[in-house]
Amino acid sequence: MKYILTIAGSDSCGGAGIQADIKTITALSSHALTAITAVTAQNSMGISGVYEIPGEFIARQINTVVEDVIPDSVKIGMLSSSGIIEAVAGSIIKNGLKKIVIDPVMKASTGRDLMDASALTLLRDVLLPLSDVITPNLHEAEVLTGARVRNPSEMEDAARELKKMGPDVIITGGHLDGDCIDLLYDGNRAYLYQDERIKTENTHGTGCVFSSSLACFLAQGKSIIEAAGLAHDFTRRAIEQGYPCGRGPGPVLPAAISSQLIN
Repeated sequence: MKYILTIAGSDSCGGAGIQADIKTITALSSHALTAITAVTAQNSMGISGVYEIPGEFIARQINTVVEDVIPDSVKIGMLSSSGIIEAVAGSIIKNGLKKIVIDPVMKASTGRDLMDASALTLLRDVLLPLSDVITPNLHEAEVLTGARVRNPSEMEDAARELKKMGPDVIITGGHLDGDCIDLLYDGNRAYLYQDERIKTENTHGTGCVFSSSLACFLAQGKSIIEAAGLAHDFTRRAIEQGYPCGRGPGPVLPAAISSQLIN
């Protein structure tokens, strides 16, 4: 059994955040350890409120879990404030956590900002150097680099810039025109994982599923190149099984994935 620690916010509609992480980790025959960073009041139409968990209690969640169970990898999602980032970074250092995947959640799929400016600075300066891989989407890559990221060439330029901050980089291209392309840059070369776009509105939680499945595959000992390809395929299958839930975009379904990708 592999143990994956997910540090993320809660989605009260169950499609993204820590709920999507738990479903993904469980689908890949691993055990989810959790530290909740924020509680949201949301449905498929949007977010009506966010309650941040105090940083000291986030650290207590992490430290208490790790005293008993050592995670094989860590997925980090929503970190909305500088105090939360400081608490998470401190816990990473204190516990010597390894195989850290950061999904830099900055906006909800409905457009609401989920990270303040001071947190963005600490993300770049403090947390990225402690991580192994970061998985921004196109918008998040633009915010982190300050450059336009709208096509594969610009994705590679942004990935090379982000790599200077420390971690390997996977820019997810679900918002590209045309085919969906995920791009990995590991400091040596760029790798493209490309497939035809799936025509569906039910894509809520794709970034969470990608990053948490990547953490699972890294925990299994896969290389970043192999893990990125497996996470790309896993997320694609989850999108294919997406379903309506409410009046807005429905969630993807990682629980429906065949066990062919496990181990």
